[in-house]
Amino acid sequence: MFYILFYLIIILCNNLLLNTQKLPFDTLVNFGDGNTDTGNVYNLTNHQWPLVPPYYQGHFTNGPVWIEQLGIPNISNYAYNGATIDNDNLIAGYTQPNKTPVPGVRQQIVIYLANNDITKVDLTRTLYVIWAGMNDYLDNSSITSDLVVASLMNAVSDLTLVGVEHILVLNLPPLQLYPFSRETNKNLSLNTLVTNHNSYLLSNISQVNTMYNTTSIKVFDLYSLMISILSNTSIPAIDKNDACWNISNDIVISQCLIPNQYIFIDTYHLTTTIHQRIAVNIEQFLRSSSSNFFISKLILFIHLFFYLRKKN
Repeated sequence: MFYILFYLIIILCNNLLLNTQKLPFDTLVNFGDGNTDTGNVYNLTNHQWPLVPPYYQGHFTNGPVWIEQLGIPNISNYAYNGATIDNDNLIAGYTQPNKTPVPGVRQQIVIYLANNDITKVDLTRTLYVIWAGMNDYLDNSSITSDLVVASLMNAVSDLTLVGVEHILVLNLPPLQLYPFSRETNKNLSLNTLVTNHNSYLLSNISQVNTMYNTTSIKVFDLYSLMISILSNTSIPAIDKNDACWNISNDIVISQCLIPNQYIFIDTYHLTTTIHQRIAVNIEQFLRSSSSNFFISKLILFIHLFFYLRKKN
């Protein structure tokens, strides 16, 4: 009877936490490419790229990206459009105009660590985010998924070695369904690369999690979320195939009238409406992870309680 009562309490506590608990982070540090660049390339190119308007305040979309819609108050963003994972040891990234070099994810981490005293950072309340890999495949057609994921794991290691406690890595979305993929006939090759990438990533992160007891590394399944959005027939008003903006050689050729009725703002990037959906799902994912940690500790306490009770 006592067990039943306590497990009912656990269920109630879990539901309460999921519905009311705030995210356990007050700071987000982001590394990545144009999917989350909020103005770094815009500043680097002296406001030449992206074109503003139509792009929003140096973002590569028409509004805030998902990290800005998550509700975490303090954001340090090191993402650059065109960035690869590692300029020095794999593929160098660049952006328009004139193929301007940009720091890769590992170089972004170096910049962050050079500008911040990690010993003074509240690592318990700081979430580190990595979303990258797309440009590695686009910039080198012969690259393999195992090499890209190995490079990404080196970036994760760069963070764990300095004591970072919370890391969120996004897997790759279905690039084979993006407008640029259809236009360049890369559907089949990208489908294989993305599938292998996401499989290797999950396997490698699982292994690393068993090695670092003080670091929590989560993989958010962006691929499945995007497949769900693209296959959702309940939102027929959303254009799931075409890009809202047709931009070539830094010139806007055409624009749709209502961007938020599109999934893709251009051939490579998502609309702010889709970023909002990503934010909602990642927030739920982080809440669930935090709740599961609390519940596991509660269950351990209950078992210990009954063990001591029987012993006495």
